[in-house]
Amino acid sequence: MMSAVSRTLAPVLTPLVALALALPLAAVPASATEGAGAGRDFSVTAHRGGPTRTLGENTMAAFRHSLRAGATAIETDVRRTKDDELVVLHDSGLGRTTTCTGPIGAWTRRQLDRQCLERTGRRPIPHVEELLALASSRAEQGRPFSLMLELKGSNWSVTQVRRVVNLVKDAGLVDVTAISSLRATVLERVRRLSPRMGNQLIVSGWRKVRQAKGLVGGYNVPARLLSEQRVRRLHRQGAVVLGGYALTRPEWRTLRDVGADGVVTPDVTAYRAWLG
Repeated sequence: MMSAVSRTLAPVLTPLVALALALPLAAVPASATEGAGAGRDFSVTAHRGGPTRTLGENTMAAFRHSLRAGATAIETDVRRTKDDELVVLHDSGLGRTTTCTGPIGAWTRRQLDRQCLERTGRRPIPHVEELLALASSRAEQGRPFSLMLELKGSNWSVTQVRRVVNLVKDAGLVDVTAISSLRATVLERVRRLSPRMGNQLIVSGWRKVRQAKGLVGGYNVPARLLSEQRVRRLHRQGAVVLGGYALTRPEWRTLRDVGADGVVTPDVTAYRAWLG
């Protein structure tokens, strides 16, 4: 039953609610839609899962090793197969990291499962669902970690982006996941499909940061481009600022000194030792 106050406010609130629902998502700043209270922690992010000499990049074994070493997040790469299934692989070709050759787009996922092994552990190429299952399992055990999924390649349609977003949603991992890309248009699709999910634009120059102002929720930036002033400016916009592919102590020191929100590094063990 409505109270007297509710009955009084209803005629006023109803038009306001309708107006709010009618506003396009593009009118809402990216930082606002991303959700400042989300549980993402990219302070120590394992680049390509944090490979070692004996554990290949983007493998389940490398993911588990990095988590044991103290990674708070796993960064990995997502590619599509010939039948539009999703696998964890950096290169567009199979030859460098697997026992197969040719472009990933020439193989179905079933063919990959039956014929291709990654070179170090001789295991099949991971499915994206396997990584999501690991993250869900650890979250249920009270040992959560965050995910950064880079959508590799330029031709991600809305339908294909929706597939990734829905897998993350179904796994209950929206609040610990960010989608990354070299292209702001891909991240715009992510933001429209899931305003709560994080998104990170990968940049190699500052011009791209300026062009994307207000369009993305965060940036993956080389340490050499960052200063305290630039980080403060991005923080005022509500953006998450990560140091991309930081391998050396001088880079780590720079990222600490300028106030970056996290470091994306392939060597979690060395970075944790440096942190003390």
